[in-house]
Amino acid sequence: MKVAIYARLSREDDDKIHENDESESIQNQKSMLINYAIEKSWDIYKIYCDEDYSGIDSERPEFNELIKDAKLHKFDIVLCKTQSRFTRDMEIVEKYLHNKFIEWSIRFVSLVDHVDTEDKGNKKSRQINGLVNEWYLEDLSENIKRTFDSKRKQGLHIGSFVCYGYKRNPKNKNKLLIDDEVAENIKFIFNLYEQGNGIVKICEILNERQILTPTKYKQSKGENFKNHGHNINYWSESTVNKILKNQMYIGNLVQGYNKKVSYKSKKIRNLPNSKRIVVKNTHEPIISKEQFFKVQKIFKSKTRRCKNGEVHLFANKLVCLDCGTKLYKCQNDRGYMYFSCKSSKKIYGTCTRHSIGYENLNELVTNKIREKILAYYNFDNISDNLFVKNNNLNKFKNLEKKKENLSKEMENINKAIKELYLNKVNGKVPEDVFEDLNASFLSDKSAKQKELSKSKNDLSNLKEKELNSKFIKEQKEKIINNFKDFKELNFDIVNSFIDYIEIGEKNKKTNSQDVIIHWNF
Repeated sequence: MKVAIYARLSREDDDKIHENDESESIQNQKSMLINYAIEKSWDIYKIYCDEDYSGIDSERPEFNELIKDAKLHKFDIVLCKTQSRFTRDMEIVEKYLHNKFIEWSIRFVSLVDHVDTEDKGNKKSRQINGLVNEWYLEDLSENIKRTFDSKRKQGLHIGSFVCYGYKRNPKNKNKLLIDDEVAENIKFIFNLYEQGNGIVKICEILNERQILTPTKYKQSKGENFKNHGHNINYWSESTVNKILKNQMYIGNLVQGYNKKVSYKSKKIRNLPNSKRIVVKNTHEPIISKEQFFKVQKIFKSKTRRCKNGEVHLFANKLVCLDCGTKLYKCQNDRGYMYFSCKSSKKIYGTCTRHSIGYENLNELVTNKIREKILAYYNFDNISDNLFVKNNNLNKFKNLEKKKENLSKEMENINKAIKELYLNKVNGKVPEDVFEDLNASFLSDKSAKQKELSKSKNDLSNLKEKELNSKFIKEQKEKIINNFKDFKELNFDIVNSFIDYIEIGEKNKKTNSQDVIIHWNF
């Protein structure tokens, strides 16, 4: 009788349930099975061995080689230490132990759990073993998922590869440090997009400068990183798009992008943003929050690029004063550029053209922005400091004092309740008197608690309002200081200062036209 020995070991065997469990090492399995085969006087045809493969994996190379040889009947018996070494998948148990092996006249024997397909009364035992083995693996899979999710929620990076622009902290492999070699590339990409360049244009610039793609860069560092479906030698739109939308660059750790369909399958399903685990401020940012959210705002506006990949100055900023429809850019045969209401072009147009020349609008907006900058340096900042800040400061002091007084009153009520209870226990206060006084104290305490909670909430809202006001003021100062000496209008300036512009219909008699600018601050 010829016997095929099969041994398998995987990471699922690292933790033994009992301290006295026998080692599952490959060498141990081989020695045990060889000795058993010799005792039975079976000729050993071949030893098949899979290391670092799960018992649920149907793509084990040596396992599949064994199945191929079994089909050709190169041996008579398959010998394993346990049934679970052969497989932990109930479907494979049924397919081979109870069907194919019988069809091929192959006997299956496992040493420790006494499985033997030659014993027909042993079938139920084999099926129960199969179910128990599969349940074990299912539970193990769930435990591993919970452990990983717990680490993710703690802000620990557990991925095999780190995000482009970062590297592992050598002192703590679950923390990230900025990779100075490529961090400037991230800043460059964000700056290009903020300045009005489209994603296609950015790819062209990166490729022209021969900047290594994230995949090529990782491979140049010796990492076994693969990116299927893209030419890794050239920057793609999807790569740039992912970078521009990635919160990792403002210091937020984002993990759980995808998950396996099942512990039995290797197929991966992408998860929506709502299902991903995000922990804020876990590492040093490469991009400021201000720039990041500004870029996201541009993304949401879905601005259309010109043929050269650039965005015109007023992209997605112009709306009709009368119907609210967006204005789009046009050009006549003479090369004259202007904007016109989309509704005027529809069949049975519901609005008029509201046309305004590109150069005229450029000059008007340029002057208005310069006026705003000048006004800021003359009096706007003084107004903010003298009136708004002082008013909030008085409210803040009053709420703090009210909270302090309510906290003291609550403390006194708690002391009174405690003293009342002690007097009741000592017999100094009758039961009926205790009940009345206690009910009164508790009612008063409940009212004070509600009032205290409201004061704390009002105080928190005021602090948040003050912080937001401070943030807006800081951003306002930053924007104005950045562009105070600008020579020529560009997309970045318009996007920083202006929320949207309403364009009215031109009055043919007076040749006047309403242009209302809605500012960001």
